[in-house]
Amino acid sequence: MVVVCHAYKTVKSGSMFRLMEKIKDDGRWRIFKLKLIDARLYFVSIFVGLLTGLIAVPYHYLLQYFFNLRYDFFNSHPKWYWYIPLFLLMWGILVFVSWLVKKMPLITGLIGGGGIPQTRGVINGRVEYKHPLIELVSKFVGGILALSTGLSLGREGPSVQIGSYVGCLVSKWGRVLAGERKQLLSAGAGAGLAAAFAAPLASSLLVIESIERFDAPKTAITTLLAGGVAGGVASWIFPINPYFQIDAIVPGMTFWSQVKLFLLLAAVISVFGKLFSITTLQVKRIYPAIKHPEYVKMLYLLFIAFMISMTEVNLTGGGEQFLLSQAMHPDMHILWIVGMMLLHLVFSIFSFSSGLPGGSFIPTLVTGGLLGQIIALIMVQQGVIAYENISYIMLICMSAFLVAVVRTPLTAIVLITEITGHLEVFYPSIVVGGLTYYFTEMLQIKPLNVTLYEDMIHSPAFKEETRYTLSVEVMSGSYLDGKIVDELRLPERCIIINVHRDKKDFAPKGQTLMPGDQVQIEMDSQDIEKLYEPLVSMANIY
Repeated sequence: MVVVCHAYKTVKSGSMFRLMEKIKDDGRWRIFKLKLIDARLYFVSIFVGLLTGLIAVPYHYLLQYFFNLRYDFFNSHPKWYWYIPLFLLMWGILVFVSWLVKKMPLITGLIGGGGIPQTRGVINGRVEYKHPLIELVSKFVGGILALSTGLSLGREGPSVQIGSYVGCLVSKWGRVLAGERKQLLSAGAGAGLAAAFAAPLASSLLVIESIERFDAPKTAITTLLAGGVAGGVASWIFPINPYFQIDAIVPGMTFWSQVKLFLLLAAVISVFGKLFSITTLQVKRIYPAIKHPEYVKMLYLLFIAFMISMTEVNLTGGGEQFLLSQAMHPDMHILWIVGMMLLHLVFSIFSFSSGLPGGSFIPTLVTGGLLGQIIALIMVQQGVIAYENISYIMLICMSAFLVAVVRTPLTAIVLITEITGHLEVFYPSIVVGGLTYYFTEMLQIKPLNVTLYEDMIHSPAFKEETRYTLSVEVMSGSYLDGKIVDELRLPERCIIINVHRDKKDFAPKGQTLMPGDQVQIEMDSQDIEKLYEPLVSMANIY
């Protein structure tokens, strides 16, 4: 009996062994292991979101703290001699930040964009974070100090790049595969925006529309997970969202009256967006050519910030507080609002062109909102809408102006809806945003961040490298799955130089590509933006 049982166990174990071997042979075991690896990546992305939130939220808190200090000082109207030490202190701060940027150009510098072009450059392989921890600290400190002086910059750009630094550090410390590194960089960038606005969905869309620019499922999932965690941390620490206090009362208009209104808004915003984009880029390109020492340029910039602070302190630091106050209690003096909008516009352009750490999202939203207020006030005077409808028009114009300048329609529409909680503006924003997108295409307005990115890669520093390497992960069922490397027809001068599989590197010659393989493709530097999406699509499935 014992012998029979032993024989039965032997037969059973042998059949189980054969079953396992069969599973391994037909590739199901490998697919199962890849799914476990994906699960690990998603878990790590949650960790990236948590770390980003724990860094970006204090960044937001300190910015608000220093704004309150500046607000209390200027509103207290102290004796004239107290202004002198404060001015000298702020001047010293700006000189220090400009020195910091010169030492580490990637934290913004003449590249500009606050952090979005840099993050895209890292994901594409154009840029390498050589000292991510040091650069993260520098971006954090530099961004806080620059905005504490009152410059018209946004908090979202530094938050995005801070998140990408976190993603880079975690990918290094966690020994993440090369093909998965871009997912964590994207996740960190999205988490940074989510922490800045407590808008996780909009943050994911920004990555897809402006940074990654390629709707990879893993990128979308990791970004959404990281953004959700970072946005949760932001909402927990900042439970009161001032944008929720804005009313959005829909005007009582006929269908055709609404159509005329939306067409008018889209047309005006598109034209103004064209002027804004052209002026910003021209000033940004002229700024380095100004033959003055950097400390003198900082003196000019601070003088403008100081004068504005003495007149309307809420207009400094990006102008978000001024926008919120106008959206809640719109001023009826059109000329005053026109003057404030133009002053904020000029100040924002000069602040952004300085190359100091800071984004353009918030100044753009403020400009769009004030432009919408001006249009709404004119319509109130003409009896088209009522006074209580002004904030409704402002919110729509905020979204549309962001579309006109940055060209991220999904991000703009969802962002305004998320941060305000008003579904009333969702569908009008879709219509006006869509029309604005069409009109800006007709006016041939190039997205601001795209132009800044192109300026970056065409600078002398990037012309030194002639070849770049792109790492892609082969997914099950993709074009590359099951293909022999030697038989592949890749774009001209694209060469597979390495295949990483199961923690080992293999020479590409004669290798049959399998799901989970990390493939390194070398190409000419001038082709990386053109071939990035096609090469990734060959390795992925959608």
